[in-house]
Amino acid sequence: MSEQENTRIVEKLFEALNAHELGRYPDLLAADYRADQPGAAAPMTEEQSNAYTQGFIDAFPDLHFDTRQTIAQGDFVVINWMGSGTHKGGLRTPTGAVLPPTGKHAMVPGSITYQFKNGKIIHSWNHWDMVSLLAQLGLMPGM
Repeated sequence: MSEQENTRIVEKLFEALNAHELGRYPDLLAADYRADQPGAAAPMTEEQSNAYTQGFIDAFPDLHFDTRQTIAQGDFVVINWMGSGTHKGGLRTPTGAVLPPTGKHAMVPGSITYQFKNGKIIHSWNHWDMVSLLAQLGLMPGM
């Protein structure tokens, strides 16, 4: 597929994410799709990755992502984004603890690199500023 087609697939994923409909485009991901997420010990399956993301949607019911920059090269698309939302639900940490709602609004930058094969996403690497999120929620000591 072309870089433009791959970019459009990623745009569809962000449309679904912003609509909080994580299962809207299951046909865009390869059957053996894996996702690297901050705080996860190993790459996640589609189901695990959706559960991870749903945890943030539950904690930030107004969660929204603005894409800032898109770079496509060959079988890779990189999206730089700014996520924002208000902490109104419990937020599960990588250790399994739940951070109670703070009612605070946060804006966090991040990026995701997607790898394509045969027109489907086979792997994604998600990077975002967890420390900035915790600081904005008032949960980082000394900040």
